[in-house]
Amino acid sequence: MIAAIKKFNRCVTNNMNIEEIALKIELLERQNLSKSAEITNYTQSALTSKVKKMESEIGQEVFKRTPQGLKLTEVGEHYLLFLKQVAQHYDEFLQTVGSTQAHIHFGTSHTTIKIYGASIMNSLQTSHSPIDVDFTVESSTLLNHKVHHAELDCALTSNPMKHYADLNYDLIATETYEVISSPTHVIDFEQRTPVTLLVLSKGCMYSQALAQWLTTKEIPFTMKEIKSVSSILDFLEIEHTLAVLNTKLLALYPCPDLHYYDMDSLNKVIETVFIYKKDDHKQSAVRQLKQVIESLLEKN
Repeated sequence: MIAAIKKFNRCVTNNMNIEEIALKIELLERQNLSKSAEITNYTQSALTSKVKKMESEIGQEVFKRTPQGLKLTEVGEHYLLFLKQVAQHYDEFLQTVGSTQAHIHFGTSHTTIKIYGASIMNSLQTSHSPIDVDFTVESSTLLNHKVHHAELDCALTSNPMKHYADLNYDLIATETYEVISSPTHVIDFEQRTPVTLLVLSKGCMYSQALAQWLTTKEIPFTMKEIKSVSSILDFLEIEHTLAVLNTKLLALYPCPDLHYYDMDSLNKVIETVFIYKKDDHKQSAVRQLKQVIESLLEKN
């Protein structure tokens, strides 16, 4: 037992810094290397190597490989809890010593990160902001849940349907979205022909709004999640296929000729809100980040 503890301590002190801890938490929480690769600067093969190294350090497997994908082992669950405690103690230490840099866990939706992510990071860097931001990309519903459970400090996303009493939902911008298809495959919804709906995220409020509209109109549909806007535009060449995308996001891509649908009873306006705790020890830094974002949007 003593030898195992010494080995574990060497693992912590010699092989991990706070960034490495954050990456390991990401891998263990998500249990999906392809999705983790999408929101980190690592390839999936590099993350596979990270997992193998992690298991080598511990001496036991943190994942079990199943037909449904990766699942945490009991050791993996304990290791995740340990890493979260280390990260929390580190944040508390920085608060105690009065660190000049505040570390913020910031969540965005898939659409929001593509439209504003780079601009937010650039604005923070050029203004020499004392805020260090880590991004997490999830659906609006899951971001709302994670801020409520203090897994994230704040989030910028579409206004979720459920509001928690302990959170603020400050309106930041009003967004619109478009329902599109190829002009060579215009869909007649009156015929109620089954269609394929392409989306960036199934949990996105745009996706949910259009899915509800199709359901109300009794139009059979299959929703396909594709993380690339370019690929979505390419796949629109397939018959009986349509997509829903944020108007600003769509403007960032060189688009072929598209057919835009003006759909009755579908409100194509979505509020973008900044979500954060009403009472939190990081609230000052969170409000600074919010001001940076508001200033950025005013320029645009």
